[in-house]
Formats: sequence, C-alpha cells, structure tokens
Amino acid sequence: MRKFGWILLNILMLGIPYLYAKHKAKQISNVSNTKLQVSTKFNFDINLLIDTLGGKENIISSSATMSTLKINLKSAQILTKESFSKFKINGFMKNNNQIILVFGDNAQAINDALILNACQDHTLEK
Repeated sequence: MRKFGWILLNILMLGIPYLYAKHKAKQISNVSNTKLQVSTKFNFDINLLIDTLGGKENIISSSATMSTLKINLKSAQILTKESFSKFKINGFMKNNNQIILVFGDNAQAINDALILNACQDHTLEK
C-alpha cells in the first residue's frame, strides 16, 4: 500500500505540471503572426545606386515586391552584375531595358527612396 501511495504522489507531482505546460504550449502555438516583418534600412547611399543605374534621366520607372526591385531603364547596355557588387545584392537579372535586383526584405524601402530621389526632377512616375 505504501508503494501505491508513492506512485500516486509522483503522478500528481509530475503529471499536473506536465499537463499545465502542455496546455500553455498549445495556446502559444495557436497564436498566429499577422504582421509582416520588413526591413526599412539599407546600408548604402541611394544616390550611388542612381548613378550606377545611369543617372536620374536613365530611369523610367521602378517597382518592388517583398524582396526584388524591378527598374525599367532607357538603356541598360552598360550594366553588369559586377557594377552592383557594392550594394550586396542577392541576385541580378537583365532583360532588354529592365533589370531585376534581389535585395532581400528591404527592397520596398529602397524603391521608396529611389522614387523619392528620382522624383525630385520628375523623371520617375510614382
């Protein structure tokens, strides 16, 4: 009978905290993240990017997705992947006069800065 009491005591002392921790873990796992984490900082001067693209007069339009920056240019003949090495891009594609730069989660912030700086002379549509 003494052994049965010892087993019952262990079940109560260890089982109840285990069930409580399992219940709390289930509650935490059911919480969903509704906010999208996007970086708003980038570590280069936007004017340097504009100069690399051929200046404000060479840029027609730009748009951004979560991680890519798409820029339409008047002329993209001189642009190569090596010319963007100082910007730490993750990918580069060139198709006729459009280039696609993969920056990461700060592509939207770079696009906003590009539009703001290139729109000072009204060369780029918002």
